[in-house]
Order: sequence, then structure tokens, then C-alpha cells
Amino acid sequence: MNKKIVLFTRNEPNETLAQYQRILRIQKLFSNAYNTEVILFNTYEPINKIKLIGKTKKKIKEYLKTLNDDVHIFIIDILDPWSIKTLNKYAKAHNIKVYIDIVEYADPKEKKFGSLSPSLILNHKMIKKSVTKDMTVLAISQWFISYYQKKGIKTIYLPNLIDEEDRSDFIVDRKGPVSFIFAGYPQKKDALDMIVLSLVELKENGYEFIFNIAGISEVDFFNKYPQLKQYESIIKSFAKFYGQQTRKEIKELYRASDFSIILRDPNLLVTQSGFPTKFMESLSFARPVIANLTSDIGLYLKDGYNGYIVNEFNSSALSIALKKALDNLDKRCIMFNNSLQSSKDYFSPSKFVDAIKEDEK
Repeated sequence: MNKKIVLFTRNEPNETLAQYQRILRIQKLFSNAYNTEVILFNTYEPINKIKLIGKTKKKIKEYLKTLNDDVHIFIIDILDPWSIKTLNKYAKAHNIKVYIDIVEYADPKEKKFGSLSPSLILNHKMIKKSVTKDMTVLAISQWFISYYQKKGIKTIYLPNLIDEEDRSDFIVDRKGPVSFIFAGYPQKKDALDMIVLSLVELKENGYEFIFNIAGISEVDFFNKYPQLKQYESIIKSFAKFYGQQTRKEIKELYRASDFSIILRDPNLLVTQSGFPTKFMESLSFARPVIANLTSDIGLYLKDGYNGYIVNEFNSSALSIALKKALDNLDKRCIMFNNSLQSSKDYFSPSKFVDAIKEDEK
């Protein structure tokens, strides 16, 4: 009988959340690598996060009492340090291999209370103290690979993965004005306001295009970026706001778009350490990406092949890249194909099965 694997998390089981999708793909990856069951043990409850932390540790302790000697591996998603310590102690006592998924180093500039934010304090404690040398880190970026290798901790590079499904129907010979897309609720690191300002300038210079914004409503957008109210009329002439979307709805918005735009502040620690799910997602929907080279994007984004590179983090550099997309309409279909192929070459789960298997040797 194959030994079991248990994946522990307290993440909200929401299909629109990038981290929950990552959890499901890691579950499937390990199941395929070991040809065995991967049990997802999720302690999430829609309650205050502080209360949830306390309940998580208690639930994990109760669950560990039910386990037999047929568990081979623990995979830890985002948990509090006390729950991680509990799992690691049990794993040592029962000769269980522990993997821990690390995806983001929280930045005080992104938090309401800065360095005093409870979620930031817990994130930093988990990254710095909870990860030990007897674990293997599933690192979302090369930044984390370097960070943990310096500490003598074993790592496996595991960027976000695509779903293994046929999306050849996204390769279409599109006509008409270019459609851009921004997907996901905009955080500070996403610089959506800078993106919109660049598009305002292009619109004023006579360019025609559509900008699909999925993840925030029109009302919330102008409340979040009050400095853009003065451009409200022109923004409404090219922007379409969709609010929060289901995965099926997001898929259809990508189908209706030509390029996704990802612009992130390179000075933020969260940008340097993480890796945008939107990048992999866009390529997997056969849509080239217009982005600046933060995190590991430079390993995958090829200017004029599967997107356009924004050389600096400013509106002028973004405008140059956007103009390339607008001025080369005849390349869209070719770039759709290149983007889909890139997603398969770089982010297919099959590319990482061997790395998981090799770690056991």
C-alpha cells in the first residue's frame, strides 16, 4: 500500500484566490509524483484570524492523533509558527518528510500598520524561525532559493503551475482594437493607477483600445485612486470594470483580451520575493504579457515573442511597451501561440515531478 501524504493549510477554499489554486496544484503534483493520495487538511473558518490561529493548532493536534503509520510526507502551506512547530515535532517523531510552501515575504509598506501589522509579524516569524534545516522549502522564486540556501536549508524551485488542459481554442486571429486586461484585486505593489495613467495618455494621443479590469468595481476603483477622478470621463471611455469574477468568468475575459498588463513596484520586498500568478495565468490563456522585470519574470518574458518588456518602473517606459502592442496588431495571433507554448515549456506540472522525486533520494 502506498504511503499517504497530508497537505496542511488554513487558507480560504476560494477558487478565485491564487494561493488556494496553488495549494490544489501542489496537491495534484505530489499525487502524480508518488502515485498516491494527498489528503488536504484545511482548518479554515470564516472567523477572526487571531481566533483561527488558535483553532488551527488545536485542530491539527486532534487530527495528528488519528493518523496511522502510513503517512510518508507532510506538506505545510501558510500556517502560523505554533502550528508549524507542532507538525514538525510530530514529523520528527514519526520519520515523516516535511515540505513547506513559501510564496511571499510580507512588506511593511503594503500593510496598514506597517511593521506592527500582526499578519506581517507572523509571516516574518514563519519565514525566519519556523523553517528549519530538516525541512525542504517549495520556493516560488529564485529570491527564496537564495535566501534559504544561505541558511543551509534545502529548496525546490516551484513557481506557480498551469492546469493541464487543452487551450488551443484561445489561438484566434483577432481583428479590431487591442484589448488589455488587468486581473485580480489591485494591491499597492500592482501600480494599477500608473497603468491607467499611461493608457489615459495614449487615449489622448489618438490610440483606440479597451482595458478590461477584473477584480475591482468602478466605484471601488475611483475610491481607491481618488487622484484619478479628474480623468474619470476619459477612463470610462476605454475601461470596463467587472468587479470580482469567478474563474470561468476570468477565463472568458482573457479570451476577449489580447495582452495582460503586470506592473509591479520593484522596490517592495513582497515584489522581489514573490512571483505574480497573473503572469503564468496569462500565458496559459495564450495571452502575451506586458510587464517590468521583477522577481523571476525576466527568466520567461521575451520581448516581442510572448509579450513586451517595460524597461523601467514608470509611466513613460510602460507607454513605450504599450505602443509596441498597439502598433503591431498583425503579430497578435503569433504571440498568442508563443505565449501558450511558453506556459507549457515553463509551468507544466510535469516539468517539476522529477525534482520532487529526486528530493527523496
